[in-house]
Amino acid sequence: MKYSYFQLTFGQQEAYLEPRKSYERLKRFGYDAIEICPPKGRYGLGVSIENYLKQHKELKEEFGLEVSNVNECWGEMWDPFSPVYKTLTEQKTADLAVTETSSTIDFAAELGASSVTIAVAIHDSITAENAGEATLVAVDALKRMGKYAASRNMRLVFEATNHLEMGKFVNTASNHKKLIEMTGRDNIGIQLDWFHVNLEELSPLEALMDAQPYLWHLHFRDSNSLTPGYGKNDWPSIMRGLKRTGYEGYCTIECAPMVPDPDTAARDGIEYLKLIERFAEYQLQPDFPNGYAI
Repeated sequence: MKYSYFQLTFGQQEAYLEPRKSYERLKRFGYDAIEICPPKGRYGLGVSIENYLKQHKELKEEFGLEVSNVNECWGEMWDPFSPVYKTLTEQKTADLAVTETSSTIDFAAELGASSVTIAVAIHDSITAENAGEATLVAVDALKRMGKYAASRNMRLVFEATNHLEMGKFVNTASNHKKLIEMTGRDNIGIQLDWFHVNLEELSPLEALMDAQPYLWHLHFRDSNSLTPGYGKNDWPSIMRGLKRTGYEGYCTIECAPMVPDPDTAARDGIEYLKLIERFAEYQLQPDFPNGYAI
């Protein structure tokens, strides 16, 4: 497996003003990559996107880390309309989301990132009466995003989010898969976040299977949103499922809050996941737990 960490969970101060701290920490604990969020809107603390791009190019070269993913926040043009939600369900905000995502795709392409994360949510409530219209707006926006991403040889990963944070619309892997298939694009996949999965899906393994063959990126956080191993998610069975299905994307830890502190959470997360990965490889051998391989 390839391991990454979502830098923004270290806090805005570090992410935008002291990013070297993040790279040093992740290199020290054996991570392969870093996931970042561009400085837009509520994020950035005044740092320009041009300077941020230059800084990360230099840091990834210095520390030998890849940029696993860029998480789109849909920035300053977005905020006047919907300060909370990343909505694709209303035309005015969907159009802005396409514009903002295009600029983030450019940013990610310059950094050599593997993908850009997008999400769907609601601003006005979704009802049985307007669900069809909201779906058409979202699919059209995704088509346009996917087309632009293809022009930069980039992939999008569409995050399945829980209804308590992002609104009740398409909160499961199976519904995200349906929306993706409606776009007709081959460069849009699914990002599962195991915290959201814990709230929305019948089981993690069913979510994993429902997302096939579009499962391209993962966010690892436990049932309580802490680092893997600090909650009650069944990580061993999740890891075995990923091994069985041949998952090749990044396993990106997203821990919020940073309990007990950033260093400990980052260290414990990767050490725990690497341990259960070794267990999974052993458990999936044909002669486990006894007998002979046939």
